[in-house]
Amino acid sequence: MEFTGLGLSIGIGTLGEALVVKQAIDSLARQPEMASTFRTFMIVGAAIVETGIIYSFILGLLIWVKMG
Repeated sequence: MEFTGLGLSIGIGTLGEALVVKQAIDSLARQPEMASTFRTFMIVGAAIVETGIIYSFILGLLIWVKMG
């Protein structure tokens, strides 16, 4: 049961990262002169979302080792 929750959290985190990139591309299409600003915000946003995915992966490994 624990692994189902971890899989969901990783999947939702990946979806969140995809939405960050989608919004950055949409904003870039509307205002191409702000490319450097959008790129910076996109990288920071993707990094923040990615940390949650990494924490979920590490937690899954810890649970797997404890159960084994």
